[in-house]
Parts: sequence; structure tokens; C-alpha cells
Amino acid sequence: MLLTGPKQSQPSQPGQARPVVPDSDEKSSFDRQLARLFGDSLFGPWLDSGQYQGATRTTRRHGSPLRRLFTLILILSVGAATTWLVRAGLGRRKVEDREHVALSLETFLKEGELDRAAQFLTLLHPANLALGAHDPHLDLIVRGEATLFRYQDADPARLGRIKPYLAEAEKGSTSAQRVLASLAVASRQERADRIAEFESLRQSFDKDPEFHYLLATALEHKGDAKAAAQAWDRSFALGPLWLGHRYEQAWFESRQKKPEMVTKLVASMVRVAPESAWTRLASERFGGAQPPEPTAPPGSATARPAPAVALYHQHLAAALAEARTGDEVVARRRLSKAIDEVNGQAPFIFDAFDWLMEAKAPLLARELTGFESWPRHSQLAAARLARLAEPEPVQAESPSVAAESETNPSKQITKPSRAKAKAKAKAKAKVNVKARRRK
Repeated sequence: MLLTGPKQSQPSQPGQARPVVPDSDEKSSFDRQLARLFGDSLFGPWLDSGQYQGATRTTRRHGSPLRRLFTLILILSVGAATTWLVRAGLGRRKVEDREHVALSLETFLKEGELDRAAQFLTLLHPANLALGAHDPHLDLIVRGEATLFRYQDADPARLGRIKPYLAEAEKGSTSAQRVLASLAVASRQERADRIAEFESLRQSFDKDPEFHYLLATALEHKGDAKAAAQAWDRSFALGPLWLGHRYEQAWFESRQKKPEMVTKLVASMVRVAPESAWTRLASERFGGAQPPEPTAPPGSATARPAPAVALYHQHLAAALAEARTGDEVVARRRLSKAIDEVNGQAPFIFDAFDWLMEAKAPLLARELTGFESWPRHSQLAAARLARLAEPEPVQAESPSVAAESETNPSKQITKPSRAKAKAKAKAKAKVNVKARRRK
């Protein structure tokens, strides 16, 4: 029997591929390092060689859980820190953005650019969110809602959102912004009843045009025309872009028989906002400078809609004009449209009543008290009904009629009340003459 040595591997023939032999030592070393760092249960079992598993089984059994726990804690810590940093950065960015929006809103409110103010108020606090008592911009939001309600859209939803905070202001709130907001949504008579509060607000709002407007309306209602004129002038100097205020000021100056001041106010409105609904209303009612033709026809998709409060004043002025000509049916219809534009809100109704009584239109004022929206359960409403029962003093001429005729000569307004009185006097004289002749 022949003894043979170990079997030698035959050399490969030319063109024949050599078999690949894995390097088990390198693979074992790599697997051993992975197992020592992470263990075999965190990412699944490692495909270690049998020789490595037998040599390190005891070591892995006692050392791997601590390493795995430490690794897990480290990963969780890094993730938590990253999340906190991201949230903190986003929170700071949100606060900075709100501060910028609040600053812009305050600027637009002060200057009277109410269209822009409405946009930024929505950014600062969307209407579908409830107001938070701890919001750092709560006072500014309350004032913004009150301003847009009183001078822009008369939306009762705005008033409902801020009503609790306005009630606090009427009871003596320490927030000057809320007190000013409560005066803004009030009627002129209510402002006149709270005239003492204006002195406490003067230091905070002496350079605010809305403050001087509110003061002017209160003084005007109390009958202090001289002090009211000074407040109106101060409001005009500080806020020429407050177009609604300028319209009411022009109405006041027309009743004071100052056509040159009315012309100045209308010219200012045409200069700063020629396409505004307030400007066109003032130009049509008081004359003076004429605004250019609108670039977009009224009612078109690109035309800017007129504010509801401007339409309220437009229909109210038309109702007064119709009442002076004796057409009570048309006057009542226009008055009803005016109240509908402001959603039947009490402050606008009370102001309309006072203007009608001042313009010597008690019949139209009585019609107003019969509207469905008339606030019958209000003490202010009861006081106005009592005023209707009082006899009206006889005057030679209505100041508002004379002033408007002088301001706009193209619209000479007749005075049916005086004509009727003269006719009655002549008829009575004829009756007396006939009676004497019969005797």
C-alpha cells in the first residue's frame, strides 16, 4: 500500500476561474467589533463565526446590556435636545413675527388705513380663534376689532368677540386701549355722558387722531361747538387718512356755516384717496373738488367694495334730503337701507336718530323707532322716545339746511316746513276776512 502525502490542490487550468475562499479571520474581527459596540440584540443577531461566539459568549452576556442601555440613552438625549432646539427656534420666530404684525397693525390703526389694518388684524389673531386673556397683544386686538366695527363693516361678530373686555373698560379698566375702544363703539350721546374720561386718556392718546375725533363728537353732542371745532382740527392735523372722520367733520363744518372749511376737507380727501367711497360721498354731498373717474367700474370684480359704514352715511344723507323735500315714503326707504347696512347695530341707530332730530325731521325719527331693529329695552331708547314727546321749539331756519345750501349752491334745498306755515297763515287770514264780511 502506497503512502501518500496530503492532497495537493491542483493548479487551475488556463481559462478556469479560481474558487474564492472567504477570509474568515477578517470577518470575525469585524463582527467582534460590532458586537462589542452595539450588542447583537439591538440590530438583530450578528452572523459571527462559531469560533468567535464560543470565545466571547460570557463577555457579551455580562457587558452588552450596559452598552446597549448607554447607547439608547445617548440617542434619546440627542433626539430630545434637537427637538427642543428646533421648537425653541420656531417659538422665537413666531413671537418675533407677531411682534412685527402687531407693530404694523398699531401703525395702520393710528393712520386710519383701515383696509390694511383689517388684514394685519387677521394675521395677528384669526377670527375663528377665541381671545386669550393672557395674550400680550390683547389690548391692541380689542381696539382693532372696535375700530373696524365702528368705522368699517359694523360686523356684530367683532363686537361679540370683544364685548367682555369692553364691559371691563366701562367698569373702570386700567387699560387705556380698552377704554378708548369702548368709547369708539358707543353712540355719541354715550360719549358725551362719559366726557370726564377723556381727560384721563389725553396723556396716552394726545397724538392719536381717533382720540380727538371721539372727543369732538362728544363735545358736539353736548353743544360745545367751539371746543368741538378745536378737537376736529386736531384730529384732521394728525390723521388726514381717516376718511370717515373727515366726512363727519365736513358735515359738522357745514352745519356751522363754514363752506371754506368744507371745501378744504373735501379737497384733502380727493388728494389722499381719490377713489375712496368716502371721498365720492363727500364730493357728491358737499361739492368742492371732484375725484377722478374710478379705474374700475363700481360692482366689477376689481372694484374695491365700499365700507358698510360709508353706505350707511350715504343712505342716511339721502333720507334727510328726501325728508326735506317732503317725500316721506322714499325717505323711510333710504333710512331702512342705512340701518340694514350696519346690521341694525344700536350705536348707529341712536346716532341716526339724533341727526334726524337735529335736522328737524321728527317724523322720520319716529319712523326709525318703529323699525324692528330699534333697541326697545335700552335706557337710551327710552330717553329718545321721551324726546319725541317733547314739543319742538320753533326756529326761523334750520342751521343744517342753510349750511348745506351755502356749501353746495348747485343743490338748492327747498324748505317745505316754512312754505306750509305760510300757506296755512294765508288760508287762515282769508277765512278771517270772509267771516268779518259776513258779519
